[in-house]
Amino acid sequence: MKRKILLSILMVAGFCTQLLAQVVVTGNVTDATDGSPIIGANIVEKGTTNGTITDVNGNYSLTVADENSIVIFSFIGYSNQEITVGTQTTIDAVLATDAADLDEVVVVGYGVQKKSHLTGAIAKVKNEGLDQVAVSQASEALVGKVSGVTIQTTDGTAGSEPTIRVRGVGSISADASPLIVVDGVVADFSEVNMNDVESIEVLKDAASAAIYGSRGGNGVIMITTKSGKEGKTVFSVNSYAGIRYTPKYEDTFATVSEWNEVVKANNGGELTDRMKYINELGTETDWRDVMFDGGMVQNYSLSARGGSENVKYYISGGYLDDEGVLLTDEFQKVNLLAKVDAKVNDWLTVGTRIAPTYSEKRDFPIGIHDAVRQSPWLPIRHTEHTIQYVDRNKYPDVQVGDYTFERHFDNYDFYGNGSDVDISTTSNANPYAKVVERDERLYDFRLSTNSYLKFKLAKGLNFKTSLALNYRVKQDVEFQGSEAHRNGSSAMYSANDVDIYKKTVNENIFSYNRTLGDHEVSAVAGFAFEKWENKYSDMQGTGYEFDYIKTINAASVKSQAETFETSETLHSIISRMNYAYKGKYLASFSARWDGSSRFGEDTRYGFFPAGSFGWRVSEEDFLSSSELISNLKLSASYGLTGNKNGINLYQYLSNLQPTTAVIDGSKVTGFNPMNIANPNLGWEQSEEINLAVSLGLWNNRLNFNVDVYERNSVDLLLEQPMPGVTGFESATVNIGEVRNRGVELAVDGLILNNSLIKWDASANLTLNENELVDYADASGEINYIDSKRPAEYIALVGYPISSYYGYVYEKDIPQEYIKNPNYPINAESQDVYVKDLNGDGFIDEDDRAILGSPYPTVVWGVTNNFKVKNIDFSFTFQGSHGGKVRNMDPQYINNQFAGNMDYTSDFPDADKVVERIYTDKFVQDASYVTLRTINLGYALPKSWISRVGLSKARLYVSGQNLIYLMADDYTSFNPEGVTDDSNPLMGGYQRGAAPIAKTITFGVNLDF
Repeated sequence: MKRKILLSILMVAGFCTQLLAQVVVTGNVTDATDGSPIIGANIVEKGTTNGTITDVNGNYSLTVADENSIVIFSFIGYSNQEITVGTQTTIDAVLATDAADLDEVVVVGYGVQKKSHLTGAIAKVKNEGLDQVAVSQASEALVGKVSGVTIQTTDGTAGSEPTIRVRGVGSISADASPLIVVDGVVADFSEVNMNDVESIEVLKDAASAAIYGSRGGNGVIMITTKSGKEGKTVFSVNSYAGIRYTPKYEDTFATVSEWNEVVKANNGGELTDRMKYINELGTETDWRDVMFDGGMVQNYSLSARGGSENVKYYISGGYLDDEGVLLTDEFQKVNLLAKVDAKVNDWLTVGTRIAPTYSEKRDFPIGIHDAVRQSPWLPIRHTEHTIQYVDRNKYPDVQVGDYTFERHFDNYDFYGNGSDVDISTTSNANPYAKVVERDERLYDFRLSTNSYLKFKLAKGLNFKTSLALNYRVKQDVEFQGSEAHRNGSSAMYSANDVDIYKKTVNENIFSYNRTLGDHEVSAVAGFAFEKWENKYSDMQGTGYEFDYIKTINAASVKSQAETFETSETLHSIISRMNYAYKGKYLASFSARWDGSSRFGEDTRYGFFPAGSFGWRVSEEDFLSSSELISNLKLSASYGLTGNKNGINLYQYLSNLQPTTAVIDGSKVTGFNPMNIANPNLGWEQSEEINLAVSLGLWNNRLNFNVDVYERNSVDLLLEQPMPGVTGFESATVNIGEVRNRGVELAVDGLILNNSLIKWDASANLTLNENELVDYADASGEINYIDSKRPAEYIALVGYPISSYYGYVYEKDIPQEYIKNPNYPINAESQDVYVKDLNGDGFIDEDDRAILGSPYPTVVWGVTNNFKVKNIDFSFTFQGSHGGKVRNMDPQYINNQFAGNMDYTSDFPDADKVVERIYTDKFVQDASYVTLRTINLGYALPKSWISRVGLSKARLYVSGQNLIYLMADDYTSFNPEGVTDDSNPLMGGYQRGAAPIAKTITFGVNLDF
């Protein structure tokens, strides 16, 4: 009993001693610039999860273990401050802003580097509000934020990835998209949830991208996701919901009543029989309203972030549902992310990252041009009124509720005298049925994992080995029902494509970072191995009897069944060294050797070196004390990068394909060569020079960055015509050269910063010129995409890769020579007069000219951010000028196929006209200016939200593309839209591009 009593006394005494040792610290946290209180600043006892935040007046109170405790003060946008408690019970912290801090760390390939020490062209974008932009793909939130980067909404359907180009198009046959790297692993933008993004760096010049060698030729975009932080767990909720819609496009189509006036003006004040019949029918459909039905968009994200000194974690989950603006358009995505980093001991750190993503997308199955081109008088379904006009001789089974066809209304005895009137303009199925009776879906599962071990070998020397796995299963399913096509059940079909993709990456990297007096040295060296494996299967079925079972086993004919398997490897040796002397003389050198199984033994390995130099002039004695110039840096870089994606696997070999032959009366299976072997086939290479000036004024409150560059892409992988005696039409060889050169300007500044208002702004401008420098014997090559509408392109040395080619419009054919100028509604003649450019009195191929190119000459963006007390407001304007599109939509919208609009037999100038599609009437200005994003938010006072356990609560309303101004001569729905951007030789081709969506959303950001 006495022992128990003694033990209890000792325990109580120990507890009391612990209580006596604890120290209660109070104080205030303020901004060093203006002394204003910082609301919501984090105060954490170092090495623990014990912490708190400041209240609405910047005050705090925190109980720490003892006088030896260290308190960390931090807040986004400010430099951290650490203070030892000692004998103090009141600690006031003054935090300095680091928004313009040149010691900010920038992520580069295989490491990080001080912003002040950068000598290459690297742009950084922090996620400050980007996660509030309602986008299906994270890349869309970058539009207008970075000079030198063009992001186009080429496909406006929900979930579609935009087209991204860094410093123009440098390849003809290879993919011109930049390399995407997520947390150090090559990945895809579509795997990323913007709520998880910490920052995005764009490596624009070859000196920065050469560390990625054969894949850096089109630039590199590096995405760093959020990681755990020391301190108590912080839960964050980010959510928004809203609507998407399109403008009316009122000038695109004429209504029935509007066309009545056109007909009267051209027909002596009288309506034609056709228009009288249409008016009696009395139905009208605005196909834009039907197809552009708008939809909801909603996004929900929950994350947890925290950890101790040794273990840090970040876990998040997100759900997106985007209904787009088109009738059947919808995209849904679920994503998870888990990251854990653990310091095992003083010499070993381990970490893992796992990110599964699943998405479903239902497509809009036909082109917009096809969906909206049918006559405005056509209803969607038959009613008791419309059924009486149906031609029962041809369509005896049509009933009320069935889909209408234009041909249903032909052969109508309007006057009751046997004189039939026809009003149809097409035999196509009802456009609504063509959309809803088709079901096209894409199911996509991705799993990205990465684990690493990091060893501290000596002071400043580390070794990191990592293993990453990317796994993807993509299934594309299509079904066309019996009512989706004019041929009914005989046109029913289904298709099922499955693509299984696996990528394994092992990287082993040594890194060294030391500061020795005036010398700063950092270096990386190592090797990597990557392997891609792909399995693909394709099945199709026809001969369905009904619409209820859509699987291929219900088809009576299995029309196609094939499988493919491929494998590819890449071996790499990686090296880079950065050096700085006294923080003002800078140099960086890198080299990478890549060996790809796409090439033969003699050309398998490519060498990609780079070097850059910088001089921080502002650190020299004659400027170091300047009150005006706080930063002045001059830099220059040169490097080589590559591209291997312009050829199929093993094309350097003579590949074989199965065939059959008859020998001695029997069918025998054999093989034929598919291509001409070329063992010398090698890498595309890009050689780039970059000169840059960085200038900061008034303690970096105003900053300018100017880059001038020239990139020459050589040894392009192209198809060269071959003599017929070889048995092949062409062979892949290394020929040709493309040049991109331009100027990039970026400006940012803190315009106002006082106790009432904070206003910062940024702007960027990009000028780029694309030129085909060498195309061997193929200069002047004419190309076209669609054999039915062979509008021409020309690849001519001295001009951009892709140039529109054709005739110059002069005037329309007079109406007296048009067979029936009054019908169809909205119709235009197919042929027009064109200019005799060479003056020989004839219109022939010699009168064609270059009509422009798809590449903009100027792209810009301007962003403003305001904060007044608890209210924040920001907006971004963005624009593009100088580029053009070959817009084929008017041919459909304006019924230029209609025989009624052909010229009459007595037309005297048949030798002076050509089809409109071959003229500059179809090459239209793709310039635009848009209010890309706008955001208004309100942070609820801390005194309110603290009562319910919240540390942050912000409500906001956001908009996208609410203002979108197009060029006067553009006559469709999306000047950014491109139907097919896979071939740079025929860029800017537009036929039925989905419209630009306007979006309004309401959102909330919560921390607790």
